[in-house]
Amino acid sequence: MAITKSHITCPVCSRKVNAGKPQKGDISYEDVYCSKYCRAYDERKLEKVPYKNDNKHHNNRETWPKIDVPCQLCDNTLTLHHTLEKRNKSFCSTECWYKLNACQTRGVQRTLNILSILHHQRAHIGDSWMEPSVISEKFGNRGVGCSSMTIGLLMKRWRKAGIIEIKMMAKSYSYRFCIDGLKGMKVSQFVYHWNTMTYAERMAFTQS
Repeated sequence: MAITKSHITCPVCSRKVNAGKPQKGDISYEDVYCSKYCRAYDERKLEKVPYKNDNKHHNNRETWPKIDVPCQLCDNTLTLHHTLEKRNKSFCSTECWYKLNACQTRGVQRTLNILSILHHQRAHIGDSWMEPSVISEKFGNRGVGCSSMTIGLLMKRWRKAGIIEIKMMAKSYSYRFCIDGLKGMKVSQFVYHWNTMTYAERMAFTQS
């Protein structure tokens, strides 16, 4: 029987990978691991640790370690836990979350989701060019529509910013993330930085 997304389990913890039909807190672009936690756990080659409490029922038992990662906006540390609520955290505080949301008049979450899909594809998948229809499908997994035309218009903006590459493939444009264009920033940091610069600052930034 062919393996479909609904039958894929995480190689770290055997939870179901919900990229094809994400629930609250799931990542729609992660096809291999069930969470940011499990990807970090595997990439850092971590192991379970002994329980640190006085509960006799935990003697000689192990648990998932806490994993410290940088906030996607300010670089402060946040901690991922192997729990449904804290396995995919991106921001250290609500202040960072609100600050990012306020940097764009509308559609900032759509922007971040689409750029994250392309960034993940470039960073972790061999074939990193993506057609608008494929991006639209992944984006639509969350139940929020985004047409290929809308994606094409959005890509023009971020191509000018230097983080998206474009080429003609099979009679349609395909897009790829340019990681060097981030200039050491994370996707959320770059979006905030770009959206809060003046036109003159943007011109100087892209030429630097």
